[in-house]
Amino acid sequence: MSESLNARMRWPDIFTTLTPLQAQAVEQSLVAAWHEGVEPSVEHVRDLAARSRGEMSFDAFRARVVERAKAAR
Repeated sequence: MSESLNARMRWPDIFTTLTPLQAQAVEQSLVAAWHEGVEPSVEHVRDLAARSRGEMSFDAFRARVVERAKAAR
C-alpha cells in the first residue's frame, strides 16, 4: 500500500463527473476504506461515483461489492 491514496489524482476522469460535495463524499469513503487496508479498484471508484450521482441503487451497489469480494477470494 502506498503512503497516501490521492484518489483525485489517481482517477481524475471519475472525479470530474462529480459535484464538489459528491467528490468529497467519494474521496472520504475511499480514504476510510484505504485506512482499513482496502486498496480500491477503478471499478469500485466508478461504482461509488455512480452511486453518489444517483445512477445506481444501494442494492445494486451492494451486489457489485459482494460480487467483487467473492471474486477476490
